Amino acid sequence: MVKRATEEESKAWSALPSSTEMAVRRISSVFLMGALLTVLTPFAPFSWIIPTNGPELLDTFLSPVLVLGALYSQWRIAGVIQPVAVEIADVVFMYRQVMYWQLAFLEIVVCVAVNWARNEIYRRFASVGVVAGLWAVGWFATPLKTKMVAWEHIKWIWTWMAFNEARRVVGGGGRRRY
Repeated sequence: MVKRATEEESKAWSALPSSTEMAVRRISSVFLMGALLTVLTPFAPFSWIIPTNGPELLDTFLSPVLVLGALYSQWRIAGVIQPVAVEIADVVFMYRQVMYWQLAFLEIVVCVAVNWARNEIYRRFASVGVVAGLWAVGWFATPLKTKMVAWEHIKWIWTWMAFNEARRVVGGGGRRRY
């Protein structure tokens, strides 16, 4: 059932941030990216789940995409000025631009707590959770054209990574001698 917005909700949703606030958000997103990298490094989620040698290949190919996508989503979320509907498994919530500082504060608290605790299990859960959260909101905040361009770049990079991995496995990974 759809509920009509109250007068307060209408005002809160229609208020656009100033250009100064947008600049502060973008700058803060860069600092948040740095804080996130302190938690993420090293990021190997598939090896954490399956502790054999097989997932290393998945981590090699997917982890950089997941991390760069999360960092880009951090930047993209900082620039959101209109409500974004985020739908995950038939659950929909609205991300509004007024929520940015609350979520940024939550991310800072998670990063500080994980770095202070120095517990590997906490770091793994926090890094997967923050990356998943950034992807969830960032995916719906990113225009389709940008996603398509990024997908073309990812395919090109994966092709070269596969070529280099195959060359390394075959034994030609050493330096050439002329």
